[in-house]
Amino acid sequence: MKWFKQLRINSPVAFLWLALLLVIFVRLRLLAMPLERDEGEFAYGGQLMLQGIPPYELFYNMKFPGTYAAYAVLMALFGQSAAGIHFGFLLVNVACILMLYRLARHFLDVPGAVAAAASFAFLSTSPVVYGLAAHATHFVVAAALAGLLLLSRGERSGKFAMFFFSGFLFGVACLMKQAGALFGMFGFCLLVAGSGRERGQWRVHCARIASYSIGVVAPLALTAAILWQAGVFQRFWFWTVVYARTHAAELTWSDGRLYLTGFLKALPFKADGLFWITAGLGLISLALVRGKQARKLWMVGFLIFSVAAVSLSNYFSEHYFVMLLPALCLLAAHAVSAAIKWASVREPGKAWVAMPAGLFILMWTAAVFHHRGTFFLLSPNQVSDQIYYGNPFPECSQIGLYIREHSSPNARIAILGSEPEILFYARRHSATGYIYMYDFFENQPYAAEMQREMITQIEQARPEYLVFVKIPISWNLWLDFQRVAKTPVATWFPKFTTDFYETVEVIDMKADRKYYWGKDALSHVSSSGYYIASFKRK
Repeated sequence: MKWFKQLRINSPVAFLWLALLLVIFVRLRLLAMPLERDEGEFAYGGQLMLQGIPPYELFYNMKFPGTYAAYAVLMALFGQSAAGIHFGFLLVNVACILMLYRLARHFLDVPGAVAAAASFAFLSTSPVVYGLAAHATHFVVAAALAGLLLLSRGERSGKFAMFFFSGFLFGVACLMKQAGALFGMFGFCLLVAGSGRERGQWRVHCARIASYSIGVVAPLALTAAILWQAGVFQRFWFWTVVYARTHAAELTWSDGRLYLTGFLKALPFKADGLFWITAGLGLISLALVRGKQARKLWMVGFLIFSVAAVSLSNYFSEHYFVMLLPALCLLAAHAVSAAIKWASVREPGKAWVAMPAGLFILMWTAAVFHHRGTFFLLSPNQVSDQIYYGNPFPECSQIGLYIREHSSPNARIAILGSEPEILFYARRHSATGYIYMYDFFENQPYAAEMQREMITQIEQARPEYLVFVKIPISWNLWLDFQRVAKTPVATWFPKFTTDFYETVEVIDMKADRKYYWGKDALSHVSSSGYYIASFKRK
């Protein structure tokens, strides 16, 4: 492609290659990093799809199925392992960096575009937004950036196919995560705003908008048809629309503000926060530029819709901010580009004209150095423990492998805890569709019914193995375990395990994560505070 030839080694593009090499090195070094629970869910869903089992048949969740399909593709190409998933995700991340560079070139000069892409390379890999995990938000960004590039090409060429495929990609972004629909709305607004530029061409513009809209709907309609044919559409609709709407309404803006404040307080302003500050300066520089109304509307609009996507449900989880990063990086790049232009006009030919670019490189280098332990020193398991403190992700991989080695391929397992990655590692089907315990303890009207249904499913399936995760964060991020004791699950579980199961393994999560087996495991269940216990059917 012509634009790819622009990335030949020269200054300042050489710095972009350096950023790409950093991303590739870090992700290759951490390929074996254990899957966290969202990755485990996507991997289990993708694994089932590769077996011909549709989403929502053997497990339930409120996410659209696009990321399950993306994982299925990655695993089909690179293997059903954490390393295979992370290698495929590396390629997705590199593609996003290059697409953002190309998109930035529509508005900025080469140094500015390099600054945008290099900023995204760092921020999308940063542990601050859980960037090392293959979250759905990364796939939303990939589809949205591709959609924006095709939309721009369609506006230049006038080809209706470009508008259709641009809309199709925005529809895919929505399939990856419901919040991706906001980027499709942004594309629609761009089309409508552009329709006023050429008066007398209203039929052409209406046709373009129609082509784009059909493209957006196409992947959604196709997915609905496939799920209807598979017999799971009713459950899909309940979980992704009815229940998702209830879930999204649980937090008010006041609640969400606490999440947002917590994220901003944890933002290291001597590293990642520097890019946020630079983006603020970019917004100011954009306002100070004379003319360039189209650029201003585009970049401000992109920022507004990106913020809306992040704040849609008021949860403000760390990885949600990945959807804001492209807009943030474009604004930061605008600050760099504007500073370089101002310096070159004020004192052309002077050495200090390069100071803005030098300051950006210094900022980028300092940010990388801040995360040097994660990027260059710690092992994959250590990185997992550092980022997800208190979560049992390395231990879950061992539990899954143990169950795979000690059970038949058609064995069913049940997990009392929100650790679907165990199902993926074990390559065994869940005895219940409830792979998360969070839903049971939220302020929603279906909680008691869901618990009763899970109990019935487990009793009927008679799973060969049962795993109990007594770690508060695996049930609800803010949950005191005393609240679990008052639920139907708490009264049912002890008798069920005593009658039908024997303890085979316990991992003590408070004593250097020691493993206990057989009789030692049985005695340790009652003496340990937080643990993971594996039970085998008698």
